[in-house]
Amino acid sequence: MTADTPKTADPRASKGTVLVVDDNMDLVRGIGMLLNNAGYRVVALSSGALVAETVAMHKPDLVVLDVMMPGVDGWEALRRVREDPANEHLCVMMLTAKDGEEAKVRGFTLGADDYLTKPFSLKEFRLRVDALVRRSRRASTQPEDRLPVVSGSATELLDPMDIVYIEGIHNYTYVHTRDGRFLCRLALGQMEDRGMPGFMRVHRSYIVRLATVKAYHWSSKSAFKLQMDDAAHTKLPVSRTLVTEVKSRLGRG
Repeated sequence: MTADTPKTADPRASKGTVLVVDDNMDLVRGIGMLLNNAGYRVVALSSGALVAETVAMHKPDLVVLDVMMPGVDGWEALRRVREDPANEHLCVMMLTAKDGEEAKVRGFTLGADDYLTKPFSLKEFRLRVDALVRRSRRASTQPEDRLPVVSGSATELLDPMDIVYIEGIHNYTYVHTRDGRFLCRLALGQMEDRGMPGFMRVHRSYIVRLATVKAYHWSSKSAFKLQMDDAAHTKLPVSRTLVTEVKSRLGRG
């Protein structure tokens, strides 16, 4: 591989964690590959019996739960998940071969957030997963976790999940989203001191959200760059002393 060849960031440096529960392992493998390629970490189960325990252990952002399974079915697994108050903001998508109104009503009554009938479009499935993970993460974000930014003449609170990277220029700090830039009243050091999960200071001038690193590469023998997943495909430098740690946190040694 040459110095100019980008290297895709490992999916384990993910946009979130999805627990997939289905006794059809071919379907689980297919969904797992789709979600891994989309940047998600996937945990899989073939039975509903251990769903609640697995949720407690892995703290997923979304559970994709098949209804028709031997032993503990999806309905019972959903009921057990919703019994725990800690799962209040956890989103659950039910998968089933039944397309009747009665089944959908039952699922929503038990606490499901979405309902997809088999067979389904993988594109539609991916879009629904993206929407549910965003909802789950926004719901679990506390107001004190949000960053104060200047928008026009007012101050707004920006959800960390909307941030791609944070930039320090002289005495100013700018927060970059996928398609915008906002002035922030906090200094870069204050940002770092907040200890925001999933963020890392990679350079004296930059803090990045690791899940938004699309690729990385050596642009020369002495310059390591991250390509960010924003509209401009921004490339950011990494301090040489941090290259090994950055690659490790992105899932590649």
